[in-house]
Amino acid sequence: MTITVLAALAGAGFGASVLYADHVAGQVGRDDMLGQAAALPKITKGSEYVVVTGPSTLPTAVPGIGLGAGENFLVLGVDTRVGWTQGQSRSDTIMLVHVAGDRRHASIVSFPRDSYVYIPPVAGRWAGGKTKINAAYAWGGAPLVVQVVSHLTGVGIDHVVRVDFAAIRKITDIVGGVDVTVRKTVRDGRTGHRFKAGVNHLDGKEAEIYVRQRYGLAEGDFDRVKRQQQYLHALTGKVLSMGVLTNPIRLNELLSEAARSLVVDQALDLGRTVRQLSGLRQDDLAFTTIPSTGFVHTTAGTANRLNTAGCRALFLALRTDTMTDYFRTHKGYQAVTGA
Repeated sequence: MTITVLAALAGAGFGASVLYADHVAGQVGRDDMLGQAAALPKITKGSEYVVVTGPSTLPTAVPGIGLGAGENFLVLGVDTRVGWTQGQSRSDTIMLVHVAGDRRHASIVSFPRDSYVYIPPVAGRWAGGKTKINAAYAWGGAPLVVQVVSHLTGVGIDHVVRVDFAAIRKITDIVGGVDVTVRKTVRDGRTGHRFKAGVNHLDGKEAEIYVRQRYGLAEGDFDRVKRQQQYLHALTGKVLSMGVLTNPIRLNELLSEAARSLVVDQALDLGRTVRQLSGLRQDDLAFTTIPSTGFVHTTAGTANRLNTAGCRALFLALRTDTMTDYFRTHKGYQAVTGA
């Protein structure tokens, strides 16, 4: 959501973009998530999804150091509730946003919460081994997620953005709601809300239900990931619409609310990021999900088994800043119709 809002702001005009970014910078929370990730014991076990050979040979990725001309933002959507400890909180949304070196495209790669990945030992919590990726946040917060994603993909993480799910309600209401197209009528079992087939106009409360629903969807968490991507695409379009960008009061309210819901790494320069994203538009965003094939039964429940060949191809494209070429031969998600 952070990248979405910043990209939309950049579209408002270079000068105004930097001014607004500077205006809200003081409201954004800061945390040395990358420094803490770098201080964790190094993972010595190699990733089966990272194969480096021939002309594509690159240095080993380390948190905070990107390998190519592109830039990588790890975005964590965190579900926190009053009275919850970090161990109770969880990151049900994990996205890697790769901004191409030419700053003309951005690729959003989702990691479903049940992806079966290697998580290193965590004292008193975990002996080390494969389990669901969302356990990383509960056991070690954002720093451990940085380490796990970087190890899994071989991609260096340049910046980290943590956003609370609760912000979806307020941001959606500020922009006047968003429109999403649903493939077939479905009911959310947790709230009882019904999304009808066709176009649905979502207010803040409905948007939060939409992006969090998991049960009742044909493909479970995979459909939820697509809904989250679809929501981001729709939000980008709405923020870029004249109704938001030409209304200084609404725009200021939007960016202030977004800023208050965020915690970013210490090095993230909002003004610089806006300048980098100044050329991006809604059609310049491409979405995909890490490839998987079938399921594996674990002590933590059923997890998604990753597709080795598919992940190797995707992660190589991320590391070598060739995502545009990747999408020419691998179908991405158009983020137009959700489950």
